[in-house]
Amino acid sequence: MSVAATLLFSASAQAQTSPAPTSDKIPLPSAAPLVAPAPAGKGARVMMLRWFTSDVARAEKFYQAVFDMTTVQRMGDNVRIMMFPGGAMPGMILVQSSDPKRLRGSFIAQVADVKATLAIAAANGGKLLNTQFSQNIHGQQASSSHFEDADGNVIELLQIRAAGK
Repeated sequence: MSVAATLLFSASAQAQTSPAPTSDKIPLPSAAPLVAPAPAGKGARVMMLRWFTSDVARAEKFYQAVFDMTTVQRMGDNVRIMMFPGGAMPGMILVQSSDPKRLRGSFIAQVADVKATLAIAAANGGKLLNTQFSQNIHGQQASSSHFEDADGNVIELLQIRAAGK
């Protein structure tokens, strides 16, 4: 069974029965269903990001600190399934790997304050890349910057606000 499928079945069972926590299954932050029905037709939705790391415990702590993510399941010693605050999709599957070719991923996260989030990332071992993007898009001011986690995965932080603010 795939990791994502395991998460879906596990999360569904936890939301319905609320069993006592075990060492591998962590209570979800709310009883709200984790997964909505699939989109009709040929539509698709990203549910999970598979993220490789050389040290899953370190990566878990990093993403908890920087993005306030919650670990919802531990699958053995080398896999963690994490969710963004409020159970927002996609979630993240952290997979420990000793293969350096696998340790390069990238995603974009929208945040309320790019500078503050960069400071948290740096304080937790992130490497700031000193990139800056800023543009007025359809009456909103968009700005972003990038950093790397300890494995060299690149995260772009995006902040959007009303133009002129």
